[in-house]
Amino acid sequence: MADRVWISWNEQRRNIGLAAAVGAKLFMTERDCPGWIRLVREFYESWKIVQREKPAVCFTMNPSIFSSWWLSLLKGVYKFRLVTDLHTPNIRLSGFKKKMFEVFFHSGIKRSDIVIVTNEIFRNSILSLNPNIVVIPDPLPELSMPLNGNKHLAGTDGKIRILLVSSFGEDEPIKEVLAIDDELDQFDIMVTGNWRKKFASLPDLRNIHFLGFIPGDEYDQLLLSVDGVMVLTKEEGCLCCGAYEAFAAGKPVILSRTEAMQGYFGCAPIYTDNNSASILSALKTLRAEEAKRSEMIEHEKRILDEKFKMDMKNLEETLVEFGINMRMSF
Repeated sequence: MADRVWISWNEQRRNIGLAAAVGAKLFMTERDCPGWIRLVREFYESWKIVQREKPAVCFTMNPSIFSSWWLSLLKGVYKFRLVTDLHTPNIRLSGFKKKMFEVFFHSGIKRSDIVIVTNEIFRNSILSLNPNIVVIPDPLPELSMPLNGNKHLAGTDGKIRILLVSSFGEDEPIKEVLAIDDELDQFDIMVTGNWRKKFASLPDLRNIHFLGFIPGDEYDQLLLSVDGVMVLTKEEGCLCCGAYEAFAAGKPVILSRTEAMQGYFGCAPIYTDNNSASILSALKTLRAEEAKRSEMIEHEKRILDEKFKMDMKNLEETLVEFGINMRMSF
């Protein structure tokens, strides 16, 4: 049995870092099966974890909205404290699906004892649902050590190798990047993620290469081998996982010019608007300032580590107010 557990229906690095920091036993139960079948399996597995471990505190990540909703119901039976880690409140839905989302989302957030969010923008957006909110951005991840034999490491000699971290979501300016392919002869742009979400077949491009999904260790190795990283989003409030990963690798990084990105990551990144001309300008800046930006990233990493410790101390104090005494591992 464990007095604190962390249950997530998605495999994400944030789960690993935060679960370790709060000393919770981590369960990532993501299942590759369709729709309602997956939902039923996740409900069952979460119930079995709670029944077996009998935790005093249960942490869960939202999304899935059904995870925090389901555990808020189990909380009434098993009498644990529920802490929901709200990764993002921004889900693009409409009609009936939007109404259903709001019912389950609001219910799970309202019934949580404490809600964790990544930034003040998200905090302000849900303050009417739950006043007990703690802001904790992601901890910088620990990357796997380089190994031999990664097929993605080979590049074109003399070119600047940029890793574009993508999930091909609706919030990403992918077309704006593709539009400048002819002007990228000095770069190799390697794009991660499932490109089939956006294209029926691979676009025929000279300087932009689609890698598809890359397993964790290979991804870390690629991240450590490139000259720079680019992470773009049109969504205000989103602190993308790829940005934390770039900092962890000590790589110069290009980020979208949003309030949340600039507010948290400071002046070390190169910021761009989400249009082709601005993205091209940012890439040229990275090429010219690669060494300088790497030094700035290393300096900012130390600041982010200190920020994270302060944020975790705030969570620790909030938990104590709810009668939950736990020593953090940070």
